[in-house]
Amino acid sequence: MSEKRDNEVFSQDYKSMDQCNLDGINYKVLVLGNQTQNKYFIIEITFPPGEETEIPLHKHGNEALAIQVIEGNFSFRYGKKTLEGNKDTLLRFERDTNHSYRKIGKDQGKLLVTYTPAGLENFFREIGTSTMEDFKKSVAFDPVIVHLLESNYNWRFVFE
Repeated sequence: MSEKRDNEVFSQDYKSMDQCNLDGINYKVLVLGNQTQNKYFIIEITFPPGEETEIPLHKHGNEALAIQVIEGNFSFRYGKKTLEGNKDTLLRFERDTNHSYRKIGKDQGKLLVTYTPAGLENFFREIGTSTMEDFKKSVAFDPVIVHLLESNYNWRFVFE
């Protein structure tokens, strides 16, 4: 395949998984694993202005995360620790460690998250291309999403 043709295929793949919205939180994949030999992928997570919002307590069996706060104020739970973060805070979360993040205050919040290795971006592709509205509405309690995460991506919600 020519370089131009490869770029066209990449562009089409990228557009199909560009972003998805789960419970008002927008996920936008910026760098795909196939661009990094599956070493990592990068996603931008935007929390809407208004009410405080949270990504529930969970853990990744495959990926470590580097999280940078781009905008807003956040409270992070990592293992038994609670960490505060604002613009330019950079945190690293190891795999198999429970974590969650909550946007604090009424302003919009934005995180840049690098997952190492890549692979979980395919979950966002599956959500983004789904036509099932219920599938996109409540990630925390939808058994289809929970099963998809657990069986395909070694990712688990943690219920205490």
